[in-house]
Amino acid sequence: MNDGFPIVLTADRTLTADYRLLFDGMLAASQTTSAPPALLEWLLMPRGRRAGGRTKVAPLGLRRIEAALLAGGFSPEEVAVVSEEQLAAAIGRRTRVIGVSSGEPAGLGMNSSTMTTIGGGRSYPEAMFGRLMRCIHRLNRDVSAKVVLGGPGAWQIADDPRKCQELGIDHVVSGYAEENAAAVFRSLLREEPVPRVVTGGWNPAVTIPPIRGASTMGVVEISRGCGLGCSFCTIGRVPMTHLPLQTIAADVETNLASGISHVALLSEDFFRYGGIGGKANPDSLLALVRQIRQIPQVGFIQIDHASMASVAQYEDSQLLAIHDLLAGENTQRYVWVNIGVETASDRLLEQIGAAAKCKRSGSEPWGDFCRRQLRRLCQARYFPLASLIVGVPGERDEDLQETLRWVESLADQRLAVFPVLYAPVDGGPPLDASRLRPLHWALIRACYRLNFRWVPWLYRDQQTAAGVPRLRRLTLQLLGYGQVLQWKSLLAWHHWRARRRP
Repeated sequence: MNDGFPIVLTADRTLTADYRLLFDGMLAASQTTSAPPALLEWLLMPRGRRAGGRTKVAPLGLRRIEAALLAGGFSPEEVAVVSEEQLAAAIGRRTRVIGVSSGEPAGLGMNSSTMTTIGGGRSYPEAMFGRLMRCIHRLNRDVSAKVVLGGPGAWQIADDPRKCQELGIDHVVSGYAEENAAAVFRSLLREEPVPRVVTGGWNPAVTIPPIRGASTMGVVEISRGCGLGCSFCTIGRVPMTHLPLQTIAADVETNLASGISHVALLSEDFFRYGGIGGKANPDSLLALVRQIRQIPQVGFIQIDHASMASVAQYEDSQLLAIHDLLAGENTQRYVWVNIGVETASDRLLEQIGAAAKCKRSGSEPWGDFCRRQLRRLCQARYFPLASLIVGVPGERDEDLQETLRWVESLADQRLAVFPVLYAPVDGGPPLDASRLRPLHWALIRACYRLNFRWVPWLYRDQQTAAGVPRLRRLTLQLLGYGQVLQWKSLLAWHHWRARRRP
């Protein structure tokens, strides 16, 4: 047996792959085991680069914990961030703690449950996490290191001791943990008592340590939390705080030093950066994007989430100026953004605890307000990926009909609408196909008619911008066309079954 490292930090293949684009990671996380695993890993999840027994890219959450441990007194020789393929060399007689990050340890997230309901099988992140844990269990037999689970999916099994035991997990860290990670790991190294579930220590944004190694997909955190209070979201009650420009720029520089020139700005609401509460601050966001654009060698800049309420606080000229800074030299390139609509029904939006979104639309009906903001984004050359939640408690047929009409009214716009099935944030079972009515499937199919038209085009555009080799792009396009045909058939079949159900 080799010596290994005292502290090993790792994550499954869906989180440590060397993606070119943020969209690649999203696409990989949306796959299920009904697709050929070997083909998916080769095409969508290229093996991460390695150096000195460590992975060169790792999920941002692991990088934050690594930075917190180093800032808390541990040496670089004591902490190793590795991929699954490196575990055999990293786990050895000196190993005392194995930290694992996961987004879907039980496949209970809305995206995963939606994909498996439609496509069958298990979600790929859940399956890859299970494979990782089996590998750790095998290597840990003669070491008996403590296994600690964290990451955005930790809530899925935090309250399930049986599932933790089944997976070989000794402790679960819930929430952000930069403040107390070093203390918890030090206690584990000393074999001191530590609770099975540890609440992460909240750290003011100004003291979040910059990352020490490159993050997967070039992800850089600009703010955390949301604070809009939606009951269906695990961070809806976490107040939004913003990282300072110095920390953000330092993280970009760290990625550039590892050869990652593209940047993905992580936030639950990109357009609220620098704001207070629900109020946006366009000047702060423009200053941030300008500063990043001025860093030498930065390629195109990606974003992820935004809210309708924040978009509404920007003038058209400001939206376009930010787009052009994000896109860089090729100002015709579209910048995609995830944006939550949830439903077109004001009544249902109020009922599911998203009243903050309703109030910010003033007296205008929520569906009309969202349609207007989406069209403004399209005119400013963004590519909106709107999301809907289907099957929430209290949903009525009239809510579904209103949302269906809303989706159909967007047929002339260049955008996509992704319906996700409601999943309780307490870890309860998500919806399955047997509980969906014909009207649910009519809405889902209407959304995917838009998606089948525009998403392949968007993906080609993104891959070209990222410099993905032509042969790989063509192979992925063929795979994409095959999945479109498969999903058209699956959606029609589910709809047919629902209509025949008594």
